[in-house]
Amino acid sequence: MKERRMIIKLIKQSLRTLFLIYATIMLTLGVVGCTDGMKHPEEYSTDGSNKVAATSNPQTISKEDLGHTWPLKVDKGAVSCRLSKQGDPILRFTTSDGAQYALNQVQDNEHLKSIETLKSDKSKSVGTLMSFAFSVCDIPK
Repeated sequence: MKERRMIIKLIKQSLRTLFLIYATIMLTLGVVGCTDGMKHPEEYSTDGSNKVAATSNPQTISKEDLGHTWPLKVDKGAVSCRLSKQGDPILRFTTSDGAQYALNQVQDNEHLKSIETLKSDKSKSVGTLMSFAFSVCDIPK
């Protein structure tokens, strides 16, 4: 009877170990699959043909630059980046009439309207614009 319990206990431990190995392999494959082919924002293709690269900080960007991924009501504006005292990027979009919008939610942007309020369509994503904004951070001001 005692031997039988020991055998059952060993089988359960073996099954747990196999499950953990399987889960680790699947998680590793999932992470590798998600990161395979990741590119720097400057290399992010915007509409299949246009590529936009940050060359200044701030930098003007337009609907023409981002093609069909342009999410805003206005046709152009300037993207800027500076670092907070804590070292976090402060990303802003400034329209041609001088209105500023927060591209990210950091303390230094709390007083600004969110870029979401400037979107032409709620279903549009600001992801491409955000990727570009982070690449502007790489350019010294």
